[in-house]
Amino acid sequence: MLRTRFSLKSVSVISAAALAVGLLGAISPAKAVVDCTNATQNTDDCTVLTINTFGDVILPALVSDYKRLRPDIKLSIKKSDLDALNGTGLYTQCAAGGAGNPDIAAVEISYSGFWRQYPQCFTDLKTMRTTVGNKSATELKKDYLAWRWANGVGYNGSVIGIPTDVGGLEVAYRWDLFKLAGLPYQRDKVSAAWSTWDKFIAFGKQFQAKIKTPAFISAYKRAFKKTTVETKGFLDNVGTIYPAVMNQGTEKYYRNNGTATGVLIYKTNPQVKKAFNYTIAASKAAIGTRIGQFSSDWNVGMTKGTFAVMLSPAWMMEYIKGQAPETSGKWDIANIPGGGGNQGGSQLTIPKGAKNKQEAWNFIAWYLAPDQQLKAFRVYGLFPSTPSLYTDPDLVGYKDPFFNNAPVGKIYVDGVKKLKPIFEGKLQRCIDMAMGSAISLVANGKEKDSNKAFAKGIADAGKCK
Repeated sequence: MLRTRFSLKSVSVISAAALAVGLLGAISPAKAVVDCTNATQNTDDCTVLTINTFGDVILPALVSDYKRLRPDIKLSIKKSDLDALNGTGLYTQCAAGGAGNPDIAAVEISYSGFWRQYPQCFTDLKTMRTTVGNKSATELKKDYLAWRWANGVGYNGSVIGIPTDVGGLEVAYRWDLFKLAGLPYQRDKVSAAWSTWDKFIAFGKQFQAKIKTPAFISAYKRAFKKTTVETKGFLDNVGTIYPAVMNQGTEKYYRNNGTATGVLIYKTNPQVKKAFNYTIAASKAAIGTRIGQFSSDWNVGMTKGTFAVMLSPAWMMEYIKGQAPETSGKWDIANIPGGGGNQGGSQLTIPKGAKNKQEAWNFIAWYLAPDQQLKAFRVYGLFPSTPSLYTDPDLVGYKDPFFNNAPVGKIYVDGVKKLKPIFEGKLQRCIDMAMGSAISLVANGKEKDSNKAFAKGIADAGKCK
């Protein structure tokens, strides 16, 4: 059973007791019954807290919880594209002296190195104190993974953001399709069969060959009562291999040389070429469907079984459930080749121009506390950045019926523990896109020589500023 706790403990901002005796800031018990659902601006009774975010960083269930705890706070949430929010919107607002800033902004991990260069665009959270508990970022630091906390520390030492989830990376797969193909399908055997990326690609080639055989076609039609086979490929998109392999190293594009900004090493780091080569090898082996992630075809493909495998950060589990509810029990989770992985994760920040900084800090400290992160995992699959939960039975012992009762808590805990801190620099996102474009050249047949494509990617990365 889900354990829902909203106690003060060490970091929570709000407690039921505080509400009962009217200790929530200057709010009296009489104001606790105010309904601010339709508020559009601050009044004596209501504070409208503006949040600019993307994806599922701000979760509906926790928003509802906060509304019950703080009926005087209206959370006005605006979602936008990741790059539009982090790459242009916040930067433009900062350049304008904070004009147009929301009270809270989500910063994705791939942009963390960029924003750490501009701490002046944000409020230093070491200077903030929660209304209840008198907690600043200094007191909260101990509750988070050190490497995730570092993503939100400006190069001048100020704390610009608090970590949300960890995008622990494993593999979601359709065990029923593997079984029809006569391949290993139990999660332990699958994990062993593709323990390396070479083996993963080889497994994919076997699957591709199997789905064309009369035996598979006949078994598929009987199992799904179909007249045609809708399974087209092993992996949804081979492009996902590149970031997965990159994040299994100890360095990516930068080296931590003891300075605030680090030193660029993408031209010489062998991990970059390794990740590139594995992605190209998977592309040439034709084990992917070439369907773009988050496209309508991709969403439908989860239900139809168009592909059998997805590299799955913890948050992807909930996405699969939402897009393909009728496939419940047909998926499972296996270990990612190479062991350990990460994809995604964000920081919640208070931009310099925020109008409601105190209430923004109250919300962030509550929203990202361990208790709320545990609920975020149980309800939405977002893996906690608070390691105190990594021994909590509610996390480690959690099994997901949708994923064939896989012990997803333990699987993702074990994977996250294998991760090594990687220094993220200012040009991280830009270089990622340059290398992604180079991979696309080969995948789309525009460049047959992968070495030339790699060289172009490196050259284009050199244009990043």
